[in-house]
Amino acid sequence: MKFSELIAPVKMPEFKKKILAGETFVIKGKKKKFSHLISLAEIEAVLNNGCNTNLPVEMIVKGGRGTVADTNILWAPVSLRKKEILQLINEKNSMLMRNMSQITPRVAAMIDEIETVFEGAHADVHLYMSLKKSSSGYNAHRDRPQHKLYLQVIGSTMWKVFSHSNDLDDEIVSVKEEDEWRYLKQEKEFTLEAGDMLYMPPATFHKVRNEDGPRISLSIPFYVPEKPYNRMDRTYIPFKKIFESRS
Repeated sequence: MKFSELIAPVKMPEFKKKILAGETFVIKGKKKKFSHLISLAEIEAVLNNGCNTNLPVEMIVKGGRGTVADTNILWAPVSLRKKEILQLINEKNSMLMRNMSQITPRVAAMIDEIETVFEGAHADVHLYMSLKKSSSGYNAHRDRPQHKLYLQVIGSTMWKVFSHSNDLDDEIVSVKEEDEWRYLKQEKEFTLEAGDMLYMPPATFHKVRNEDGPRISLSIPFYVPEKPYNRMDRTYIPFKKIFESRS
């Protein structure tokens, strides 16, 4: 997906101007704008890939995230406790898959494009999933040093964006709901519908919930690191085509 298509109908000069102004803003899009990037079947395949030595999913419980894994498995360094995950899903807890920039060839191509547009930047994909209406979410928090693009793929999410008091210690990145009145001031409240995209600058306090039903969201953090790193090689390997080529 070309970056111009990603941010349409906004043009690149206007987009960069808003970024330089440190503005949080939403680009409204058609309902199925991002639906080609990933399917429920592709997510299910990754979630159930017990051969994956990377931990493929975390659960968002009581305002934070945590692993639901067994590290005492003979043949694998880590294995999901899937029965417990199913229970947590039924108790309305959301799910997170990090490091998903290669989850589909379409997503991989999009992330490569973003890294080309923002010269020197490295990007990733965090996949957020809420399978039940009104599922759990993080406490109000800020992410840094990364900029954030957020694509609403399926369903909708309700957002609150805050400014913060000078009394809040710079090291604190998350504020519990009962302490919001003390440290945070709500500046914006809006709903992202399927096909909408959000840009959010680094260190912006925010809180997200899915009050209207299940949702799938792609969160794309990106920034230019202080020291050089190699580019991730997201080349797609067409295993089936090569195997069946009979060459």
